[in-house]
Amino acid sequence: MKTYIWSLPTRLFHWLLVIGMVAAYILSEEEELLNFHSAIGYMVGILIIFRIIWGFVGPKYSRFSDFPIGIQSLKLFVSDMKSSKSHSPGHNPAASVVMLAIILFALLIVVSGSLLLASEGQGFFSGIGIGLSSDSLKEVHEIAVNILIALVVIHLLGNLVDFIFNRKVGTLGSMVTGYKMIEAENVKLTSFQKIIAVIGITSALAILPYSVVNQKIDTQSEGQEQSGQENGEEGEEDED
Repeated sequence: MKTYIWSLPTRLFHWLLVIGMVAAYILSEEEELLNFHSAIGYMVGILIIFRIIWGFVGPKYSRFSDFPIGIQSLKLFVSDMKSSKSHSPGHNPAASVVMLAIILFALLIVVSGSLLLASEGQGFFSGIGIGLSSDSLKEVHEIAVNILIALVVIHLLGNLVDFIFNRKVGTLGSMVTGYKMIEAENVKLTSFQKIIAVIGITSALAILPYSVVNQKIDTQSEGQEQSGQENGEEGEEDED
């Protein structure tokens, strides 16, 4: 039986998050692209906020209340993965835990990155300070990124296992089409849910160009200060 499990907003969130995280990681390698890196970070942040709200007001399988993260659910999943879809049409217990962790650490990455910029007097939150040094914030940011990468790897391995045990269900394809070959209740969006989805997804997409144009990040300032200090020290040595 073909069942509509993942609504369009849920699928858009998923793929925009994937694109955003990959792009942000690639752009982080070049300091002169920091403005684009942070702009994508803001987009990811809004996507995560939308997903948290969606987890309470979205359709059935996207709600956190539908995430089977109890101990008994996890035990049942581990003991019989093949029949797990009949118990969990949406996220299975393992996928639920990983998804919640991805949301948590993606949010931590965005917050720590924004505060790191703020500690250097840059970005949209430059006036905010929480008493942590830029070194500490950078360490938190990098650790969170590494944990998120590990979670994504686990997620991909989970998809591989699901493909092996439940190939006919079509879980991988469902994130494109929204449908799984399983007997369950079809999801249908209410007018309220459609409004929330439009606001959330549109805001995430809109913040990207807005940030690139309006956010002023001077990637040369720190390097220029260090260069000036070094030149000053060399001048003093020459005078001596």
